[in-house]
Amino acid sequence: MRSSPPPSARVLLVLLSVLAASALPGLAQAKDTDSNALGFKAYEKGDYKKAHGLFEKALKQNPDNAYARLNRARTITLLNQSKDKVDSAESCDYASNWMFRALADLSKAVELNRAAILPKIDEDEKGLKPLKAREDYVKWRKAVGALAGEAGGTEKVLRETSDWWFHAPGAIPVGITLHPDKKISELSPAGEEQPAGQWGLKGEQLEFTPPKGKPVHWKVSTEKYYFNEGKDFFFELQLVPANAELPASGWLAGPLRAGPITGDCE
Repeated sequence: MRSSPPPSARVLLVLLSVLAASALPGLAQAKDTDSNALGFKAYEKGDYKKAHGLFEKALKQNPDNAYARLNRARTITLLNQSKDKVDSAESCDYASNWMFRALADLSKAVELNRAAILPKIDEDEKGLKPLKAREDYVKWRKAVGALAGEAGGTEKVLRETSDWWFHAPGAIPVGITLHPDKKISELSPAGEEQPAGQWGLKGEQLEFTPPKGKPVHWKVSTEKYYFNEGKDFFFELQLVPANAELPASGWLAGPLRAGPITGDCE
């Protein structure tokens, strides 16, 4: 007759089985958390290169780790802050431009967990400080504010953003300015400014009245601007027609964009 293991041994075997079963499904997530946590320790010590590598490792293991996205945006910023967008030959290569790569990580992090990530972005006074000093970030933050439905709504967006761009495919961008006196001006590709009608607010919609024709209604929208062959995106602020019954030509066909990218690279 085969003897049974003693009670203490049986209990130990059961415990080991339970622990093994519970550990295996979470193994990948544990590695992901460890890489991000180790990276953050290196980040806090000022070893940004090491931290960046660990954040990249965490994102290879789990591309949907919102915190690793935020952290990689920090190290991208700190490792590249001395590079000036204006003087860089890569300024219009968005996949190589550090600012747009950082904004792409922040955008994805906000998309994954806006409630948790957005306050951390706003409170950050270290890793994202050089990025926050750039106009590109300011425009991006307005877009995220509109996405989050922050206080002030359409009126706040229009009060703080007067310059917009219309990008027709294959054409030079046209600048549109919404002036405080409710007049609209159009900046032609030749650099000439000319009147383009009136604007006003109707509730949460923007009303454009062209020099000739009926008023049309627009709304503030936050859209994704894709780059790097569609692999990355960042949020940008737009004015889009509120209905489909609009002229199919000219800037009134919309949309109007406020950035982060303006007209320099289009």
